[in-house]
Amino acid sequence: MAEHSAPSGFSHSESSATWPSGGVNDGKRPPLPTSFRPEKRGRAANDGPHDSSDSISSAPMDLSGPPSTGRVQPSADDLPHLASWRSSTSSTDGASGDVNTGTYTRVHLKVKTQSRLGETVHCSGSSFVMGHFNPNESMTLVTTPEDYPYWTTVKPMILPRGVPHQYMYALFSGGVFSSWEQIECERVLVPEGREMVVVEEYGNYDQDMELVPTGERIERSLVYERRRDENPTTPIQSNASEDMTDISEAKEEQEAKETGARLAARVAQDKIEADVKSPRSSVTGSPSRNFRQTNKLQSRYKRYMPSSYHPSPDAMLFLVCYHLPVKLTKSAADGSWSAEWNRDSLISRSDNSIAESMSTTWVGCVTYHARSDHEDLSEDDKAEITAILAEMNCIPVFIDRQLAANHHGGYCKSKLWPMFHNVDILDIYYAIWDRAEVIEWKEERNNGEWWEAYQTVNKLIADRVGELCKENDTVWVHDYHLLLFPSYLANTCRSEHRKRPKMVFFLHVPFPTSEVFRELSHGTQLLEGVLDVDIVGFHSFDHARHFLNACKRFLGLTYQSRRGGNLGVDYRGRNVIITISHVGIETTLIREVLENPEVQEAARKLREKHAGKVLIAGVDVCQRLSGIPLKMLAFEQFFSNCPSWKDKLVFVERANLTQTRLGDQNYSSNEIRKLVDRITQAHGPECIDYEESFSPLTIEERVALWLASDILMVTSIREGLNLKPLEFVFAKGVSPASRPGVVILSEFSACCCVLNGAVRVNPWNITGLVNSLDHALTMSDEERLGRRARDLPYITHQPAANWTKQVLSVLHEATDNPEGDEEYTNMEYMDMEIGRSHVMRVGDRSDFKQLNIDKVMEAYMQSKRRVFLLDYGGTIIARENIAMYVKKDFTAVTGKRPSNRMMDALTNLTNDPRNTVFVVSGVAKKDLTASLGHIHRLGLVSDNGALYSWARSINIDDTEDTTMQDDSNPTDRHWHQHSFKFDWRPVREAVDPILRVYCTRTNGSVLRYAQQSIAWNFRSTDPEWGLLQANSLQNDLEEVIRDLPVNIIRKKGLLEIVPEGLNKGVIARQILTQDASISHGHPDFLFCIGDDTTDESMFKAIYDYYAERTEESVHGRPGNGTFEDFLAAGDEGPLHHVFTCTVGKKPSNAHLYVNNVDEVEQLLQALGKATEGAPTKPACD
Repeated sequence: MAEHSAPSGFSHSESSATWPSGGVNDGKRPPLPTSFRPEKRGRAANDGPHDSSDSISSAPMDLSGPPSTGRVQPSADDLPHLASWRSSTSSTDGASGDVNTGTYTRVHLKVKTQSRLGETVHCSGSSFVMGHFNPNESMTLVTTPEDYPYWTTVKPMILPRGVPHQYMYALFSGGVFSSWEQIECERVLVPEGREMVVVEEYGNYDQDMELVPTGERIERSLVYERRRDENPTTPIQSNASEDMTDISEAKEEQEAKETGARLAARVAQDKIEADVKSPRSSVTGSPSRNFRQTNKLQSRYKRYMPSSYHPSPDAMLFLVCYHLPVKLTKSAADGSWSAEWNRDSLISRSDNSIAESMSTTWVGCVTYHARSDHEDLSEDDKAEITAILAEMNCIPVFIDRQLAANHHGGYCKSKLWPMFHNVDILDIYYAIWDRAEVIEWKEERNNGEWWEAYQTVNKLIADRVGELCKENDTVWVHDYHLLLFPSYLANTCRSEHRKRPKMVFFLHVPFPTSEVFRELSHGTQLLEGVLDVDIVGFHSFDHARHFLNACKRFLGLTYQSRRGGNLGVDYRGRNVIITISHVGIETTLIREVLENPEVQEAARKLREKHAGKVLIAGVDVCQRLSGIPLKMLAFEQFFSNCPSWKDKLVFVERANLTQTRLGDQNYSSNEIRKLVDRITQAHGPECIDYEESFSPLTIEERVALWLASDILMVTSIREGLNLKPLEFVFAKGVSPASRPGVVILSEFSACCCVLNGAVRVNPWNITGLVNSLDHALTMSDEERLGRRARDLPYITHQPAANWTKQVLSVLHEATDNPEGDEEYTNMEYMDMEIGRSHVMRVGDRSDFKQLNIDKVMEAYMQSKRRVFLLDYGGTIIARENIAMYVKKDFTAVTGKRPSNRMMDALTNLTNDPRNTVFVVSGVAKKDLTASLGHIHRLGLVSDNGALYSWARSINIDDTEDTTMQDDSNPTDRHWHQHSFKFDWRPVREAVDPILRVYCTRTNGSVLRYAQQSIAWNFRSTDPEWGLLQANSLQNDLEEVIRDLPVNIIRKKGLLEIVPEGLNKGVIARQILTQDASISHGHPDFLFCIGDDTTDESMFKAIYDYYAERTEESVHGRPGNGTFEDFLAAGDEGPLHHVFTCTVGKKPSNAHLYVNNVDEVEQLLQALGKATEGAPTKPACD
């Protein structure tokens, strides 16, 4: 069996070599894939007694698949609307086992162990039915006096055929988990055939053991023996080995039988409470699982190391930014153009950049113009610039002067930049520099020219990249100028029916709080634009935290922790990675600059200028948020407090006039100059060395300043990426002639999170700033060296090139690696709306894959009787995101009906007489009927199963109460009420006071009493407050309903109290039973899909239904109740293909997933299209 990975989309397969789905083989089964062979570890002592004489066995049933209907399966060409869907996806072929085939095996376990009195045997494994290695959810095995010392499963496990499963046995004592079996590694089982029996021995297993058929049978099931590859034995040899065992074994066997008789009697009398819930044990309670998981983690984290990143040779990296990282110069003599890399740009090419190891192309705008030139670039200029930049692998996008002014100077610098730095919009428009400019800004805001320009520039660059990139390329987008770029590029690829390239977006400025971000009129569009990538990166967790809050509050998205230290946001069926990684500096470049004689000479001159004084340096942009006035106030107070320092200290400040936000720049410059004049007049003209320049300091000028200075002071109020403190530490650290420097760093700076040796300050606290300055000036050399030692190794070994490779390695792990799905699902999934952790680690599950339409279609076309169970909200109609502030109704389902395409698909499906289609919902009967009641051949279930209505052409004769809907359109359906009586009075008396208190306490919450439920809705509350209140309310309710026959169902934004016997699983089972009665047989195709926690009961009911047909058939058969009698009743009914599917990639009891409602619609459209032409059901009179 070949390994395969989860597809990234609906996959299209041609053909693949597979194992036989059933039947007797020659005993030579293909070797197990190495990916499913657990690592070996030292053998531990067995803490449970066992007999080592018996061999291990299993068997498949010999059954062929269902006969073909003779109809031709439609292709993508026949269904044009599927062409893009299939062509943009990868195949899942290459493996013998695939959950997309919908085939299952009934697996019985029979394990031998000589248990002690009071002990029971349990089994837990990687699949849902085995409890995901959670002892609290493990399967209980039973025994009888005749079977002991063998313990068997009560009913068969339903496992996807051909898919490897890992499992282990455990001992419980008195119903409480005691210990796992001590074996070298987890057991591995690959189900084969219709029915399979595994007979094995507790505590005896290693990775060299294989299941080999012995030729024996238990009724219709073959017996397999687990053997080691290097020393195969036959059943005869195995029996002979039993005769050669120690003679004391006979006595031990007799004692075991006596103990077994007593134990079995107690089991039969239900005196051993096997179902008593033990304290929740860790999933990693297995020693072998711990060892194996450690090895997996070690190998995984090695892949995150920059040195381990090896790009594909045929892939290209596109670095996309607004400003191309080049400097263009036009010769005054002949008008020719020249270009060079801007060494101060983060993404420019350097000696050790990513461009040295993979093909790299830079794409961005060219907005060059001379200060005296008010004309745009000519076509000849553009052609010459394009040719020059092509030699540097740069692709220019030319935009005219007005468009650049509205995009960069307008929307980016005048709106996004201050707001992303948490400047409130009221401050921007009403509390700034002069009234005339306020009027101008209000006019710009109203006419929308800035926003239109922002969209236009993003679209122009996206279109240019879309022309160049291919599916296996990577596009890395930089900064807030291009927030819409990812969505534009993704839409372009979708419109061209091709898969988009992998995308990264990295933000180099802070992200605002949700309160400030709310003031952006197009904030939602900006968020959605960014989330169309695979990775969103930030330099600081504070910035990422604000981004996640915005996603939660304005898009209703949830996020989880991922293995590897990243976060993940669920967006449109994808998990977008949120990574926090601060970029480093180009250490090689700085070393070269340090060795430059001109730089050393500039440093010497600055020292001579301020001879005998301590130099405190500052390099900032001239703007309010840089906090330069706060530095000045601190110096003024310091000189007042410590006048002896007046002649020993000088403050060297260099301010850059960027000319982008002139109002802020001019105001700040005037304020700073007034403070400089005031301080120098009071404390001497040489205490401050302040200069302004229109161009930022070059790398040479900065390094010269670092060499000459003793202290660097950064007092920014809000700041994104600032690498100057890292440069200062490195320059002072590697220069042998320099004394270790001290960095006084604002806690609002992003680099504060990576410089542990800095003296951190709050710049608003002037007194604290003065004290920190005094500490830095009087700091001993020993402390200086200690602080430098904290930061220098990190700065030295984390250059910018490593940062690039590290982010790309995370991208590769999530998108290219065959284990990429594991990276998402192998976490302990935390649903922020449900508020509780699903202890369901599905990363190790090979039985959870993306739905493959071709294989579902193949099974559909081969089947004769089909049943569809479809959830409503979130499955066939979009569900409102409940984490948002504004919701539309109680059920979080939009007021719209399903789309016309969805309606057509449902109608086509129901027109086929071989199909039984039900929509199973928790919404009220009135709402469900208004939406879907006009589809006469569609079955409906409302209120989580309390009421249900079959297709109008089907009459169900039962004794249940029925109600007739009024004669108004669209239908006069017969509705049936679930047959159970329930007295709500004691429940309401118990819960009503608590619910009303929480309604009063939680603004926006609603209490609803329905016929079959009591619900507390917190969808319209503040998301975080509502979640906290829901958790508290659930705990309080569980206390008062402990002795009442009700359950609490936790949905997204809803707490619902329902009777114990009322859930979607119960009605699903009833539908299947009644359908089998109507059709005189079970269906051979069953498809169930849903998106919520309430749908999990449907999935479980389907597995139980599959398993219990075998169990039910044993009743009435002659026999003594042994395990062999149970197997003899095996029912080979026609249920060949079972598909359970969840909407959204998340932990689920289902074995398949689709990404979103759109893919559900496409799937049902495809099946409905295949149904066209089939005989229709007779119309109802």
